[in-house]
Amino acid sequence: MSDSVDRDILLREPGNVEEMISSALQRALTLRYQNPSQALEILETTHRRLEKFPAATDDELKQIADCQHELGKLYWQMGHFDQAISILQQAQSIYEKVDHKKQLAWIYAVLGQVYLHLSSFVNALQYTLSGLELAQEIGDRAVEGQLLINLGSVYIQREEFTRALPYILRASKDAEISQDLYIQAEALEKSCLVYSGLGNAGMALSAGIKSLNLFVDIQEKWGEARTLNSLGRAYQIMKDYPKALECFEDALNLSRKISSPFESVVSLIRIGQVYAEQELPGQALEPLHEALQVSEKIQSRGQQVQCHQLLSSVYRQAVQFQRALAHYERFHEIKEQVFNDESETKLKNLEVVYQVEEARREAEREQLKNIALEQEIQERIQAQRALQAANEQLQKEIAIREQLIGDLNAFARMVAHDLKAPLQNQAILTHILELKLKAINAPEEILQLNGQLQRIVQKQAEIIQELLTLASLRSQEIVLVPLDMKKVIEEVLNRLNFVIEDHGAQISIPNQWPVALGHAPWVEEVWANYITNAIKYGGTPPLVQLGAYKEEDGFVRFWIQDNGDGISPENQGRLFQDFSRVGQGRAEGHGLGLSIVARIVEKMGGKVGVDSRGRPGEGSRFWFTLRAVEE
Repeated sequence: MSDSVDRDILLREPGNVEEMISSALQRALTLRYQNPSQALEILETTHRRLEKFPAATDDELKQIADCQHELGKLYWQMGHFDQAISILQQAQSIYEKVDHKKQLAWIYAVLGQVYLHLSSFVNALQYTLSGLELAQEIGDRAVEGQLLINLGSVYIQREEFTRALPYILRASKDAEISQDLYIQAEALEKSCLVYSGLGNAGMALSAGIKSLNLFVDIQEKWGEARTLNSLGRAYQIMKDYPKALECFEDALNLSRKISSPFESVVSLIRIGQVYAEQELPGQALEPLHEALQVSEKIQSRGQQVQCHQLLSSVYRQAVQFQRALAHYERFHEIKEQVFNDESETKLKNLEVVYQVEEARREAEREQLKNIALEQEIQERIQAQRALQAANEQLQKEIAIREQLIGDLNAFARMVAHDLKAPLQNQAILTHILELKLKAINAPEEILQLNGQLQRIVQKQAEIIQELLTLASLRSQEIVLVPLDMKKVIEEVLNRLNFVIEDHGAQISIPNQWPVALGHAPWVEEVWANYITNAIKYGGTPPLVQLGAYKEEDGFVRFWIQDNGDGISPENQGRLFQDFSRVGQGRAEGHGLGLSIVARIVEKMGGKVGVDSRGRPGEGSRFWFTLRAVEE
C-alpha cells in the first residue's frame, strides 16, 4: 500500500484529522516567513487530503475551515489573490454553516484586505462592514479592532486620510484595552500613514517607530515590512531622502525574503518617487518598471495606476515625451476601471447604510439615558442661544471691520495718487538736473549724488505702485480673459528698460506662450516684480530666462530663472509673506513685492512658489500658475 493511500485511510480514523491539521498549521506558521513556498506546499497538500475526507461533525468542518483560513492568508501574503479569495470563501461557507461567528468575522477581515489589495473598494468595504457588525454583535474587541483598521485602510488607499483617522484611533483604543500587541502595532502603522498623508511628519515618525518596535518584538515580519514602508514615507515628506531610501530598501529586502510581492511593489514605487522628487529620472525608472511588472503579475490595479502615473512624470523629466504620453494614457485607462462611477456610487451607498446603522445603534444607546439626554438638550439649547448671540456680535464686528478696511483702502488710494504727481515731477527734475550737470562738466561726486537721488525717487514710486496694487486687490473685482502673454512681457520690459540697461541684464524669452486666463494689469505686476528681483539678485551680469509649460491639472506654470546665489530651503517659506526679507543680499527691498505677487495670483485662482537649492550660481526659479484656456 502506498504512503498516500495509508494517509487517506488514516484520515478516516477518529482524532487523526485534528492531529494532521494541527501539525500542518504549526509547521506552516513556523515556515511562513522562513520558507513561504514550503509552508504553502504543506497547507495545499493538507487541504487536498481533507477534500477526500467526508467530514461528519461541526468540529471536523471547523478544523477544515481553519486550514482553509490559514491557506488563504498565505496565498494573500504571496500575492495569489484569486486563489486566496476562492479558498477563503470556502472557509466562509463552512463557518456560516457551523455558526462560528468569531472565525467568520476574521474571514471577513482577511477577504476585505485581499479585495483592497486588488483595489476592489466595494467588495473590500462590504466584507469589512459585515465583519465589523458581527464583531460588535459578539463583543470581540480584537476582531473589531482589526476590522476598524481595515476600514481605515480603505480610506487610506483612497487617500482620504481625514476620514481614515477616527477608525484608526478607535482601533488603537480597543487594542490597548484588549492588550493585543499585534492590533496595537497595526493601528500605529496605519497612524503613521495617515499622519504622513496629513503632513504631520512628527506624529507619523513617532507612530511608525513604535509600530516597528512592536512588530520586531512579536517577530511579525510582514508587519515589519509594511511599517518600514510607512516609516520611509514619513521621512520622504520631511525630504530626508537618505533615511527614506534606507527604510524602503530594508522593506524591499524583507518583502522579497518573505515572498510578499504587494509590499515589494510599495517599496519599489516609493524608491522611484524619492528619485523622481530629486529629479534623478535615470535612477527612478528601474524600480518603477520592476514595480509595474510585479503589480501586473499580481493584478494589483491600484499599484498599476501609481506606476503608470509616476513613469509618465519621470519620462517627462527625462524629456522622453512619447513614452511619457503612453504611460499617461495607460494611467487614465486603468484609473477609469478602478474609480468608475458605478463603483463610486455603490461605495457611497455602503457608507450611507453603515452610517445610518451606526446612528440607529447610537440612538438605542441614548434611549437608555433619557434623563441625561434631556439635560444635554437643554444645555445645547442654551449653548445655541449663546452661540447665536456671539454670532450676531461677530457679524457686527465684521461689518465694522469691513467698513474700516474700505476706508483704509480709499485712504491708501488717495494718498498714493496724491504722492505720485510730485514724485513724477521729482523724477523729471532729477533727469533735467543730470543733463545740466553733464553739460557744465560737473564733478563726478555731484553726478553720483544725483544718481542716488534718482534711485530713491524710483524706489518711492515702486512702493506707491505696490500700495495702489494692494488697495485694488482688496476692492477690485475682475473678469479673467485669455492673455496675450507676449504682449504682456513686452509692456513689462519697456517699463523696466532703465533697470535692464543699468545692470547689463540679458533676458531670454520664448517665441510662443501657452494661453492662460488672467487680468493683464495684474499679471504685468507679477512679471515686473519677478524680473526686477531676478536682475537685482542674479549673477554678474544677470542672465534671466523666462518660460512656461502646461501642467496635467489644467493650469499653466510660468517661470523665471536667474543665475544668482539661490535661496536656502529654510528661507523659502518666508519669501511670500508680508514685510519679509531673506538674507542680507535682499535687504534693499521693503518686503511688500512678493507678498503682493502671491495675493494677485491667488485672486486669479493660481499658486506661487520658488524652487532653489541655495547653491551659488544655480540661482532660483520663481513660478506662478494660471488656469489654462481649453483648446
